[in-house]
Amino acid sequence: MGRSVLRRLAVVLGYVFYGTGVLVLGLWLLFPAETVRSALEERLGHAWPHLHWRVEGAALELPLKLTIRAISGYEGRETEAPLVRLERLTVQPDLLASVLSLAVQAGYRLEIGKGGISGVASWQSGQDGGRIEGAVREINLTTVPWINRWLGRSLKGTVSGAFTAHLRPASAPETTLEARFDLVNGRVGLQRPILGHRELPFTKVSATVHGQGWMFELARGEIASPLFDGHFAGRVTLRPDSGQGQIEVQGVIDPKDKFFKGLDNTVNLQAFRLQLKDKPLPFSIRGDLAGPGIHYGEHAMLVQTLEQELR
Repeated sequence: MGRSVLRRLAVVLGYVFYGTGVLVLGLWLLFPAETVRSALEERLGHAWPHLHWRVEGAALELPLKLTIRAISGYEGRETEAPLVRLERLTVQPDLLASVLSLAVQAGYRLEIGKGGISGVASWQSGQDGGRIEGAVREINLTTVPWINRWLGRSLKGTVSGAFTAHLRPASAPETTLEARFDLVNGRVGLQRPILGHRELPFTKVSATVHGQGWMFELARGEIASPLFDGHFAGRVTLRPDSGQGQIEVQGVIDPKDKFFKGLDNTVNLQAFRLQLKDKPLPFSIRGDLAGPGIHYGEHAMLVQTLEQELR
């Protein structure tokens, strides 16, 4: 009796594996690569209409791994360097996890230059929506020139971190994001010099991000720079229709000697150093993301006087 049950079970499993194999092989042979490629270009164009998108190719590899090659976004002609360049995107469904969790689950990997993003995505029916978890690994911002164009200033560095995003259906509340990012060994250009410094070099900038829709709260922000060390927190609100946004950040910095490099040891500088003795310099950044204003609280007048001495 026991052997008979085992034989029947073996036959059933054999048919299941055979049917799965035939299905996978059929999908591989009949995969509409050109349709998928052109559809992805169209979707990207709807999402970011200010860029012209080009996808080199799409392929379905065994076992059931979708690979998209060379996703590029151009501002003008394709003979120019792309503002966005994604080397490769791979998506591989996890069939067992999907069955056990009653949700579609897949692993993904996005290659950007020598770095990338990888993780797991899942989607449930109804109001539960989707969830994306990922790790960001050493993305050099020089490989994403679109960021500089969007910010209206030069930004260099290598970013790493981890995030979790919850995606909701259109009828449900907005998307939420929880993340922690580190940006190391870089510099940011300043549209208005600060005490003669036209750019801000840094060894590390870190922050925790909580996002709700297009509003992002920054917490536990830290910055280490040859000019100063500091802490910050605040909020960034993006405007997807215009591609810009608003920033409101407050914090404190502990200036180092290089922060005052180029200044003569005048009475004003001595007074400034005396005011800062044993306490940090407060600051706030407010306004349009592309060109915010920087304020120094009670020290604003002295900072302005020192900047005038540099002219």
